[in-house]
Amino acid sequence: MRVVRNGFFVGVCACALIGATPALAQADKVLNFNLPAQSLTDALRAIARQSGLEFSAPADPLRGKTSKPLKGHFLPAEAAKRLLKGTGLIAEVVEGALIVRAVEASASARTAGNGDDIIVTGSRIQSGETSSSTIRLSADSIQLAGQADLGEALRALPQNFGSGQNPGVLRGVTSRGGINATSGSSPNLRGLGGDATLTLLNGHRLSYGSTVQAVDIDAIPLAAINRIDVVPDGASAIYGSDAVGGVINVILKRDYDGASLSARLGSATSGGDFQQQYSLVAGKKWQRGGILAAVSHDYNSAIYSDQRAYTKYMPVNNTLYPKIIQTNAVLSGQQSISNSAEFVIDATYSHRKSFQTMGLVSGYVYENRPRTTSYSISPSVNIAIAPEWRFNLMGTYGQSDTKFDQIGLYNSTQTSHIRGCYCNKLANVETFTSGKIFGLLSNPVDLVFGAGYRYNHLTSVRYSATRADSRGSAESYYGFSELSLPFVEPGQGSNLIYRLSANAAVRYERYPGIGAVAVPKFGFLYGISPSIDVKGTWGKSFKVPSLNELRSATYAQLYPAATFGGQRFPTGSTLLIASGGNPDLKPEKATSWSASLVFHPEFISNLDIHATYFNVKYKDRVVQPLAGTAVYQALSNAAYAQYVTYSPSEELINQTVSDADLYYNYAGADGLNNVVAILNNSYMNAARQKIDGIDLTVDYKISTGDASSLLLNANGAWLWSKQKLSSTSAYVDMAGIIFNPPRFKARASIGWTDGSLTSMFYVNHVSRLEDTRSTTIAKVASQTTFDTSIRYRFPEQSGVLTQASLLFNIQNLLNRRPPYAAPTSNSLDYVSYDSTNFSPIGRFISLTVSKDW
Repeated sequence: MRVVRNGFFVGVCACALIGATPALAQADKVLNFNLPAQSLTDALRAIARQSGLEFSAPADPLRGKTSKPLKGHFLPAEAAKRLLKGTGLIAEVVEGALIVRAVEASASARTAGNGDDIIVTGSRIQSGETSSSTIRLSADSIQLAGQADLGEALRALPQNFGSGQNPGVLRGVTSRGGINATSGSSPNLRGLGGDATLTLLNGHRLSYGSTVQAVDIDAIPLAAINRIDVVPDGASAIYGSDAVGGVINVILKRDYDGASLSARLGSATSGGDFQQQYSLVAGKKWQRGGILAAVSHDYNSAIYSDQRAYTKYMPVNNTLYPKIIQTNAVLSGQQSISNSAEFVIDATYSHRKSFQTMGLVSGYVYENRPRTTSYSISPSVNIAIAPEWRFNLMGTYGQSDTKFDQIGLYNSTQTSHIRGCYCNKLANVETFTSGKIFGLLSNPVDLVFGAGYRYNHLTSVRYSATRADSRGSAESYYGFSELSLPFVEPGQGSNLIYRLSANAAVRYERYPGIGAVAVPKFGFLYGISPSIDVKGTWGKSFKVPSLNELRSATYAQLYPAATFGGQRFPTGSTLLIASGGNPDLKPEKATSWSASLVFHPEFISNLDIHATYFNVKYKDRVVQPLAGTAVYQALSNAAYAQYVTYSPSEELINQTVSDADLYYNYAGADGLNNVVAILNNSYMNAARQKIDGIDLTVDYKISTGDASSLLLNANGAWLWSKQKLSSTSAYVDMAGIIFNPPRFKARASIGWTDGSLTSMFYVNHVSRLEDTRSTTIAKVASQTTFDTSIRYRFPEQSGVLTQASLLFNIQNLLNRRPPYAAPTSNSLDYVSYDSTNFSPIGRFISLTVSKDW
């Protein structure tokens, strides 16, 4: 690794030992708690004090009770609920106070339901800490960083890669997932593809978008969320298909009582990307339930190539970043329907219009005006069926339709107009039962078991075409179980075992017409001492082929053989290419394991260091064997011989043509009589990938006075990734190669707050890449950028400004341009940088005004 890269992160970690973090006094902020076993009253008071809350609790029910140690990142109410478990008391935050009450006396008590649950991502067992590492992004930290939406927040995360379905990804991309078709955003953990990262909303699946098997996370308004949980570890044994790279779970606000209105204006100083964002969130709690509604309206103008000095060589009418107009809404509510049952519902709606254009040297201009409308509704019923046992019935129906509208122009005269739809539907019904088994171990064993049904449908159609490009559906029936074994809890062990637990999960899914998959996962958590934990996981994951790969139209295309490297054949020889969907595809499969060391020393308060090594072996990946320009070497490169049938029989030629949905002859009338080879370029299970790396996070905060604190956070990810297209080909590097994830990516922040004034400074780093698109390998330089934020909250008794705040943010403070990467073949149609790793926005300045009631 380069010295500058190591120096950057070592410096960040060194700063963590002298810096600290602002823990703002808010009920909806996730805080890092590290409390020893002590009087339960003292422990609850410590939670309130650290959270900046008042504390109220009945004396008699708490008298004489001792708390267990508490370590981890929790909301204040979540932390208190963990300590109160089994006491008959509950905790809630009301008007700046942590209030402990008996269940019967609580004004908003719910004996069963999500409102009183501790949401754990990566496990359906709510009472335990997962063995997989988890990264949490709170809504407050996202807003403070000046990030306008969830997609922007995740693109800054070192474990995530910005390829595929993300705005600003441009022509020329060679990585899996292609360019963005909807101007939305989809997470892509470890760079395995947006279709290999599972995105959830409060644990519910959402409808896929476009023709890829990925979820558009920008359809969820930032104003409605409490936090985002990121588990960058295989989790198919718990959640099913797609969770190969990991899971993203967006957690909505619960028990919100009040209203908040905000407005944000911003612009890139080099031109373009003028942003307006307006959001409103309102909630109301009552005796046995509550409701929350949030809506946001966002607008940003486009960035054109002539607005940046480094892309002025391109033809006019090229957008580097699309124009986007979007309205998002969320409705979430819960209501106790008896003393033992609760009904919960989450609903989303999003409508987005965008505009992007591509101008070519030839004079042609292509304009794209997609409109995406999506919605989802997820009801659930939770019933307490016995002491410590609960029954859950949940479902989701969702739809995402992208109506594309593409116009071709030549010298301002329209030459083509293509309209159509990428239409997706999802229906999912699931039930599971969870509870505790006593007597197997000295501590109760947690058990979950359940089953479900899921249906996905895709129609990809051009309205002028004689048939759909893709049309089909996939069903799955599944069963799952999860077990947590707490062998030793804090206070029960010896000098060498502070705590020890293990967990296991297994899932079976059957996809009629595709196949069946059974995947396990095992994990452990070993607390060597109150200061050191060791965690590990091993498991298998899978991803079902996308409906586009399974059901897209098949093609037979006839070309002159010389076009594809067949100069050795007689003049007039032709090549027949078969391509398109393949209904015989099988699920992609992966085996992954991870090992983590967590250091949270008792002698240094609020220091948390988490290091994780991960390893993934991914096989049977679906690929088109000769993608992009590689197809032109089909008859000249021996590496592709396995996909070519030479001297095919007349029967095979006729069969290939008749099996295709569409046949195109680009070789002349007698072409079929001169076929010297058939290339099978349809989707197939062929590729293998090896991925491993290290994640390192550091959090450290120190109180510097009664109302002030300092913070430093650092998150870095090292990644090594290789892939081979077949069993006979060699592995080639992917990480560190242009249009793929970098070998190293990091983000760090340092800040200070006194409760009213908060200032933050951020550092972002992407290591250098190699451009392997030509025989001479070129270097693409690394990039380091800086951001800064200042927020002022008006104090109480400020009249109409009470609970108002101003936030000023500058991203890319020094206006760093993307590192140069020569366009392929010196074509002026292609952009001169890696649009998956670097942004053309440059310096961006924004001001946000908000008011709470």
